[in-house]
Formats: sequence, C-alpha cells, structure tokens
Amino acid sequence: MKRFLPGVVLAAIPLLATCKNNSDAPLVPIPGSEESAIESALGLQQLSVDSNTYNVGASKVDITGPFAQESTGYNSPGETMDGLAMRLYSRTFVIEQPGGKVIAIATADQLHLYQSIKLGVITKLAMDGYGHIFNERNVMVSATHTHAATSNHSWYTLFNLFNGVTGFDELHYYVVVNGIAQSIKEAYDNRQAAVIKFARGPVEDGGFNRSTIAYDTNPDAADYDENVDENMTLLRFDSVSGNPIGSINWYGVHGTSLGINNSRIHGNNKGWASYEMEKQMGGDFVAAFAQSTVGDVSPNEPDPADITLAFLRPSDLDPTLDTLDDPVVHGQKQLNKALELYAQAQQMDVAVDYRHSFVNFNNVPVSNTYIGSHRMDYDTEVDQNQASTCIATVGAAFLAGDEEGAPVDFAEEGAIRNSYTFENGQWVRNEYNLTNLDGVAQILGILWPLASQVLQTTKYDACAKEKLALLPVGEVDDFWFPNPDVPFIPVNVPMQTIRIGDLVIAGSSFEITTMAGRRAESVLLDTLSSAGVDHIVIGSMVNSYTNYLATREEYAAQHYEGSFTVFGPFSAAAFRQEMDRLAQDMVSGQPSNPGPVPPDLSSQQLIETWISSNGVVNDGGDFGKVLTAPASSYNANRDSVTVVFQAAHPRTALIKKLDGTLSNYYDPESYNMIEVQRRVNGNWQTVATESDPYTSFQWVRTGGDLSATSEATVLWKIRNQPTGTYRIRYHGLAKRWYFFWTSYQKFTGTTDSFQLQ
Repeated sequence: MKRFLPGVVLAAIPLLATCKNNSDAPLVPIPGSEESAIESALGLQQLSVDSNTYNVGASKVDITGPFAQESTGYNSPGETMDGLAMRLYSRTFVIEQPGGKVIAIATADQLHLYQSIKLGVITKLAMDGYGHIFNERNVMVSATHTHAATSNHSWYTLFNLFNGVTGFDELHYYVVVNGIAQSIKEAYDNRQAAVIKFARGPVEDGGFNRSTIAYDTNPDAADYDENVDENMTLLRFDSVSGNPIGSINWYGVHGTSLGINNSRIHGNNKGWASYEMEKQMGGDFVAAFAQSTVGDVSPNEPDPADITLAFLRPSDLDPTLDTLDDPVVHGQKQLNKALELYAQAQQMDVAVDYRHSFVNFNNVPVSNTYIGSHRMDYDTEVDQNQASTCIATVGAAFLAGDEEGAPVDFAEEGAIRNSYTFENGQWVRNEYNLTNLDGVAQILGILWPLASQVLQTTKYDACAKEKLALLPVGEVDDFWFPNPDVPFIPVNVPMQTIRIGDLVIAGSSFEITTMAGRRAESVLLDTLSSAGVDHIVIGSMVNSYTNYLATREEYAAQHYEGSFTVFGPFSAAAFRQEMDRLAQDMVSGQPSNPGPVPPDLSSQQLIETWISSNGVVNDGGDFGKVLTAPASSYNANRDSVTVVFQAAHPRTALIKKLDGTLSNYYDPESYNMIEVQRRVNGNWQTVATESDPYTSFQWVRTGGDLSATSEATVLWKIRNQPTGTYRIRYHGLAKRWYFFWTSYQKFTGTTDSFQLQ
C-alpha cells in the first residue's frame, strides 16, 4: 500500500463526481466508461441484470494500526497500548441494484470513525480510479466502537490532545484509511448476482442501560418493556447459486468488555463475534457486527447493590474467567442471535437508494414539530419558535465519570448540573458550584472563575441550559492551540440514509442513546412507510464522530451522556428534523442539499505523537532469542503458555507494509508476528496466530524510549486443544542504524517444543 496526499486530491473530488444538481442520480455503468472497462478486464460474467436480484460483493481487510506507544481506548491521559490480542478489520459490502444505484457499507473495528477517516477513504478511492463509482454520498463507514483500539488519527484537536498519548499518528491514519478503501474496492470487484434476506429479533441479556436514572426521566419510558433496544437487525447475502457471501447486523452495545486497564488491541465483543461467525461459516464469508443505538448501553451488568457503581464484567462475576474471556462471553450472545437470524432470514425486494447531507450543527433552527412535548417548562424559546442547537461545548458533568470505568470520578453522576427555579414571574438559572467536586478536582472549582473568563464560557450559558459549559469546542477562537483556525471537533455533521429493500439505515455520527434512537426511528418510519419502507436502523458512529446524542430529558439529567451531548438540549430534535429532511427527499425522489463540506485538515496536524515524529530508534540485541522458555507440558484444556523473546519494534514491519516493501522480507498478505504450531505427521501446522482471541503479543522497550533493546511476551491461553507436541514462533523485522544508513533484518524466534496433555 502506498501513501497518498489527501490535501491535493480532495480538491479534485467534485470533478470526479456527478454535478450538484444531480447529486443523487443513479450511478450506472456507461458504455465504454472506465467502470465498464474494469468489469470487462475482471471478467465479471456473473453480474445480474435481473430486476429481482442484486449484485453484491464482500471483502475483509486488515486495518490493525500500530499498537505500541499509542493511546488506549479509554482516552485516559498517560495510558498507552503495548500489545495486540486480536487483529482489527474493515468488513465491507457493496450492494448494487442492476441498472440502478450502488452503495458501499464498511464496518471498521475502531474506537471511533473520525471524519478524517471517511474523507481520506473517499480521496483514496478517487485516486485509485473508483471516484466515478463512489463518493461521500453512497459510501457509509462506521466504527464498531471497540474501546480496545487505539486512536490518534483524527484531524480534530479534542480527539488527539485529550488522549492517552497526545498527537496525530500519520502511520496509523494511512493504515486505516488505505485498508478501508481497499476493502471497498475489493468488494466492488468481487460483486456477483445475489439475493438479500432480512431478519430481526431480540438479543437475550446482550446489553444493560448504564444510565437508568437518566433514561427514566423520559416520559415515554413507560411505553417500552425494556430500557435498551434489544433488537438485532440482520441482512444475509447469498449468491444466486446459493453460496453464502456474508451478513451484516446492527445491534447497539458498547465495546467495553475489556476495561480501562487493558493495554492490548482487541476487536472486543463485536470483533470476536465476527471472527467466530466467519470461522464457523468458513471460506471467504464476511460477518460484520455494526453499531446501532449504543449511547447508554453496556455489555456489562449493573452491580446488584447499586446501579450507579461500576458495572461488572464476566470475570468479575465468575472467578474461573479472566479478562480475555470477557469479550468472548459478550460476543457469544450476539453471535447466537446472529446465527439464529441468519437461518430464518427472508428474501427482500430489490431497491437501493441513498441521501447525504452535511449540517452545521452549531446553530440549527429546530421546528417545534420535532420538539413536540419533549421540552422543559423553562424552554421558553420553544414557545417563541426560536429553539436551536448550540455552539458545541463539553459539560462539566463528565467529571462524574460513567459506569464503564471512565478515568474520572469526582462527583455523583447527575450532580454536576445547573438547575432552574421560578422566581418573581420568571425562570432563574442556578449555576452549579465546581468547588463541590471531590478530591483534586476541587482545584478546578477554585480556578474556575479565572478559567471561565479566559474561555469565555458565560456566552454559552443561556443555550447550554442545564449543562455547565466547561470546554467550548465548537467554534474558532485564537485561544485554542494547536489549531487556531479550526474548532476542536467537527461541526459539519454528516447525515446519511441508505435504503436496501424495505430497510433504511440512518447513519448518525453520534453515540445515540436508546430513547433518542427510538424517537428518531418513529419519525423516519412515519415518513418512509409511504415509499414501502418497513424497517429503520439508527446507526451510531457513522462517517464521523461528534460525541453523544441524548434526549431533551436525558440532557437535563446531565449524566455522562448528557454532558457530552455537545450541541445542546435540542440536539436530538435537530437530528430527527434533519434526518427526516433526507427521508422526505428520498420519498419524493429529490436530491438533498449537500450542505457545507468539511475542511481538509490533513496539512494542519501540528502535533504528532512522539513515535510518529521521531520514528523507531535503533533496534538491538540477539533478535528472536528465547528469554523465557515454555514449560515441558501443559493441560490441553485450561493452562496458559507464556514465553518471552528478544524483540524489535513492531512498528517497523507495519511501516514497510504501508510503503510496499514488506514483500522484501515477508508475504504482506500472510505475515503474522506469532504462530502457535502443532506437530502433525512430522510437519508443523499453525493452529493460532495473533488474530486468535486467546493469543496476545505484548512489547516493551527495555531501558527507556531511547534504548535499542526490547522484549516481546507471547501469551497463549489453551482452550480445548488436541493433545500433542507444540511450539511458538515469533517473526520480526528489526531496524538497524549503521552510521549514515539504515538496514533491516528479518528474524524468527522459535521455542523448544512442549506437550499438551
């Protein structure tokens, strides 16, 4: 894979796409066009022209970025990743209506789907000759929200500055962008005549509401039996010859099976479910597990003694389990339902359509039609038809943390909020006093009067209402460093609807809560039902990331989700309104207003991570030497094998893969760092790699950041393996400095054999 220059190419995208006035016209092959030439060269004779079938392609591409000296998935300052437990992937389906439109849906094992990623993917597709087929309107990219993934690849300061490791990592960015783009291209090139089947059903005990107190403030909470959306929605793809292609499902639950102390990259519950379903189905089957209304849903269980305490993971409840079992237990619940729905799915009619628009969420006038009764008595702007979203701010209520184990806990959740009283015929706002915080956070309360003046937070008070605006992030201010020309977060929010048969997926860049999703689904279904749409999915963390989206009532409660509903109390109503605009355009067959295109900030990443700025220091030592050997024998059902090798920095192999030169040392398509091998008939057969959920690789520099030596610890948790003779191998690539030039050394470390009994 080669690097590309997004800043140069992004400007050319409008020339490659259809004109603005025809922004939602069908993307069909033109005789003699580049698309037709590509298909002819590939010999795609199996493509359908039948109006009763689709053309569907699927692909899965590795997008595992650097995992050493990178941020952990909980944005805890100073905490870094140091290992790999499962590889991360982009799983993509390209769906085409013969003679009609084509769409791509990519699901990426990532913490967030930053706007930089989506824009980079569209740029890369244009560079590689697919710009006349795909653009920002018909490509949907979402994150599985695994909190066991690193980040450091956003263009916006909030997501790179307030992190475990400060800064932007160019290597990580290109690995993820190029990998997602590659999965889209492969899926398009692999498409074949197919049918799509649909099923929906509840996941038993798959998720628990982590903000029950806030949820219960919704007056419509009593209308539902459950305080989470239990339903999984699944699409099944089969070729017309009956061969399985893959499946994608949407189910809302956080990727927090692994806790804040985890330091190894992992696909979490959805990544494990995908891995296991693909393993069971065999072949090139692709199984994507995507997010729906995830904002207030945890896979972990509430503490029976107190629902406000940290939720409990399987290893907290069962002493026979450890942390690597947690995503397996949670993923199994989703897998069971996915397999059940896959078996009972029914064929859908053929229809493909889409709409897309960017909306500046800093100031969206919101119609009372979409607010309805969901307002507070002191929301007087509603009576005056002047309700709107707010310039984005982060609320101080996040300092109370959440039940997942956020790295803050200085007050009871819901305590940090402004209140309103009716005095002398008018509503009066009573501001929370930050000196009431616990512990070291009291210093913030003492300094707040001065900090508030510097940040000019008082100008946000009226719009923010119950939120104590702690950090303005939505507008340009000369105070901000390091990017004085842009806000801290993206404010041009992408809105997208994609139709497949009688299902519409509404793509939200927010972590949308259960009730906010239910209300949006109801509005969209009312509009789209006249066009034959029977089912709605609200997707979370799609095409960008703009924090949370809570209902008006949940916002007033100012729990963790409300404090990070950055665009103010009417954000959810604005979301319903703008999504409904796209839905109405879809029903009427009209193109949607494209809205303000976000800026390309690729050249403005002034702060990089240390490792991105300085690169890998000289590797040294006896590479591959076994420093800690395995025991002679282990139990084949329950033991763990731990070995230690003299290592090289794992980033080097990733750099060489990205620049296209890893092939000088290893096959890029089959390269694995670790292999667990079993001796069969005199030959060694690989039974597990770092993609296996029960292996892990952890790396540490011995002697500090500038030391040349490092060690790699390989762990294999044995789970129901055949008895026999085994060994573990480690494959690396070392970077060596010799005065004024650099060389690379391929090496392999191999343990002595050991027995499983």
